[in-house]
Amino acid sequence: MEAYKIGEVANKLATSIRSIRYYEEQGLLTSIRTQRGTRLYSKNHIIRLTAILQLTKLGFSIESIREIVEIRENSQTGAESSSLVDIKLNKISNIVSSRIEELEKLNIEINNVRNVIKGCNSCSNFPSNTGCPHCPVIEKLESINLLNLVWDV
Repeated sequence: MEAYKIGEVANKLATSIRSIRYYEEQGLLTSIRTQRGTRLYSKNHIIRLTAILQLTKLGFSIESIREIVEIRENSQTGAESSSLVDIKLNKISNIVSSRIEELEKLNIEINNVRNVIKGCNSCSNFPSNTGCPHCPVIEKLESINLLNLVWDV
């Protein structure tokens, strides 16, 4: 078995040593220890860490990840484990689908803002209500929420 030290794993996954130790402390991962206490990680550890990092990057809590990790060890049968994992993953899938919808709506709004502000490309007025009182941006402030971040209210 090929084994990697914690620093090698951190570099490979573009994360910190502290994060890997934290995931161990939280029960999401158990490293192999040498007689001197050096943490070693196998390819399977790295794959698990990749999944943990992916979920945390997307905003999933350590607790929700721990729930997945603990299902198998707390189940009496494969059938029970499989059923519980499926239920948990279904919940995660629903959250992901909802976030995708929200991000798609945000992307549409971003594109709407970009289209509106293109009209300002040749404007020489000061970008404010008083500097450009007839600005086309003003007309769209109520219909494009994000536009209110780039225009004085």
